[in-house]
Amino acid sequence: MALKKIELNFLGQVYLLNVPEEQHDELREAARLLDLRVTEMKERMQTVKVDRAVNVVALNLSFELLQEKHKNALMEKVLQDQIQQLSASLENILTRTTNQQPAYEIQ
Repeated sequence: MALKKIELNFLGQVYLLNVPEEQHDELREAARLLDLRVTEMKERMQTVKVDRAVNVVALNLSFELLQEKHKNALMEKVLQDQIQQLSASLENILTRTTNQQPAYEIQ
């Protein structure tokens, strides 16, 4: 995976990063969203201090990430349970069909 430079402008600063080219669009979008969330937080907090707004946004993003991880873990558990139920049902069906005597025999 070849790295390529990307220039991102957010929070009033320019960052030059080396990342895989296929991630450039998503990084631009992430920088845009971060900039937007910090701007909104500054307005809600009625502050001009970027660092305070960034800290609150970082805490909110960490909390959201943690919630998503919990949701994914729960969904994974539900899917694993469903797979086990299907597997047990298939095994039950296979056991019943292999134990049945044929209705007729060929001689």
